[in-house]
Parts: sequence; structure tokens; C-alpha cells
Amino acid sequence: MRHTRLLAAGAALAALAAGWALLGRAGSAPTPARQGVVTVTAGPSSAPPTSAPHGLLAIGAAPAEVEAQVRQAYPLLRDVAFGCDARGCAVTATIPPPTDDAFLATRQAMLLGGLAHTVEGLGYAATGPVQMDEVSKNLFHIRLPVAEGRPRG
Repeated sequence: MRHTRLLAAGAALAALAAGWALLGRAGSAPTPARQGVVTVTAGPSSAPPTSAPHGLLAIGAAPAEVEAQVRQAYPLLRDVAFGCDARGCAVTATIPPPTDDAFLATRQAMLLGGLAHTVEGLGYAATGPVQMDEVSKNLFHIRLPVAEGRPRG
């Protein structure tokens, strides 16, 4: 019984010392920056927000902007959408059956990096290759998984 009281008292004393160390540190002056290290502190800005220059979009453009840019870059796509689900965020669309050789060339360029490049300009990085599911003969549903931010390469 006495041994348990001593253990409880020791644990309480250790918790009190740890709490005091944390609280004492929180109220102290910030530590000086080491040589060669840049320290940046930011507070609220009084400057009004500025818009991006014409033709450039901010990182993480809104889904409607992504959809519009993809439709403009690849008018062959149907049902273009940008959304997030349990698998993450993605650009999805349907590729109709090919009509001619120019259509096939555009589709190939889009699938081999063109679509990923388009969304990179909008502040999203492709996190994997374009996934294709054939929903009927020569009709494909595509999904390009993306994440907000710049590509790793």
C-alpha cells in the first residue's frame, strides 16, 4: 500500500515538472535563429488581395476552372468533371469513339501527358497515370488522379 502511494506521488511529481517545463517554455522569449537560417514571421496583411495576371490561375484553381480549361484544351472530351471521393481528387471525362486520324493523334497526346500538363498549369499535380475503362465499344471513361500542388519532377 505504501509502495503504491510512493509510485503515485512520484508520477504526480513527474507530471507537474513536465507541465512546468512546458508552460515555462511557452512564456519565454523566442530562441534566436541559427546562423544561415532564415526565419519568417507573418501577421495579418492590410493589403487587399490581388488577382493573378490575365492568363494565369492561382494554385489550386476551383473545380469549375479546371473543368473549363480541360474542355478548352481537349474539346473531344465529354462529361468533363473535377471532384474528390474516397480514392482522392481526379479529373474525369468520357472519350467518344474516334472519328478520324486527327482525333486519334489528339487523344494519344492527351493520354501521354497532355492532360497532366494542362492540370499542372492550374495548380494540380498528377499523382498517377490516366486510368481508362472501356464502357462500350471504343467509348472510354478516363480518370486522372491529382493532388493540389506542383509536380515532383
